[in-house]
Order: sequence, then C-alpha cells, then structure tokens
Amino acid sequence: MENFQFWLTLATATIPATITGLLSFFASWMKNRSEIKQIEKNHQNDLEKLEKQYKHDFEAIEKNHSQEIEKMKEAHKLQLENIQKQSELDMAKDIFGTLMNAATPAFQEAISEEVRNQRRQNQKDSKK
Repeated sequence: MENFQFWLTLATATIPATITGLLSFFASWMKNRSEIKQIEKNHQNDLEKLEKQYKHDFEAIEKNHSQEIEKMKEAHKLQLENIQKQSELDMAKDIFGTLMNAATPAFQEAISEEVRNQRRQNQKDSKK
C-alpha cells in the first residue's frame, strides 16, 4: 500500500506538471511563431521600402546623368559650330588674301597705265 501511495502521489504531481509544461510549451511556441511572422512581415516591408528608395534614387541618378549628357552634347555642338565658323573665316581670309596677292600686279599695271594716260592727256591739253 505504501508503494501504491508513492506512485499515486508521484502521478498526481507529474501529470498536472506535464500538462502545464506542455501547455506552456505550446503557448510559447505559438507566441514565438507569431513574433517570427511579425518580424518577417516587418522585414519584408523594410525590403520593399528599400527597393522603392533604390528605384527612386536610381531614376534620379539616371535622369541627372541624361541631363548631364544633354548638356555635354549641347556644349560639343556649340564648340563644333564655333570651330566651323572660325575655319570658314580663316578660309575666307585665305581666299581674299590670295585674290589680293594675285590681283595686286594687275591693279598696279592698271593704275600705272591710267596715270600714264592722264599725264599724256595733261601734256596734250597743256600744249593746246
């Protein structure tokens, strides 16, 4: 009987402790599972925010880069136009200089001939 009493006491102590332990385990397991889901959800939201921020930053950088490229294209276009105008002016100067060098002897002869003709005319007029 003593032996039965011992086992009875042991069973009455262990069964409620086991049930309480299992209930505590399942309650904490459910709570932890809920917290893990909440953390995963927060993590997912943070990732989405970072992804949106990254896309926004990338679009801003891309827009800025395209604006800089447009500015550089305009600057190069203006430089090319200036170089073309300068080369046209240089060609015009060269052509004008060449024409003047080629025409100078002809002008000198024409002027000399005209001066001679004027002198002859003056001499004829003075003799009359």
